Amino acid sequence: MGEIQALWLDERREVGIVKCSDHVFGVAYHPIQIMGKKNSYKVIEQLWYTTYNGARQYFRFYTNSFQVTGRMRQVCSESVSVKEVEGDGNETERIYLEPFG
Repeated sequence: MGEIQALWLDERREVGIVKCSDHVFGVAYHPIQIMGKKNSYKVIEQLWYTTYNGARQYFRFYTNSFQVTGRMRQVCSESVSVKEVEGDGNETERIYLEPFG
């Protein structure tokens, strides 16, 4: 996953979409699930889309167990500091978000 350019979260801050730079398509959008104490996330099922709307559609599928509460809102890039955290052996990538509130 490339450098994070934008982040959208639902009203409960449980799921969202992250926009990252991609060496093939320019940008990629990943549906994410917020983990633990809401200071990290993982990419859901290693999914990626070339548009925000494509990633947003993922949460609308009736077979999806992830529920979006309210609207997705973009998190202000100045209020979120992002750094990579060493993985725990899973295929999911975790990122530390600070401050998160």
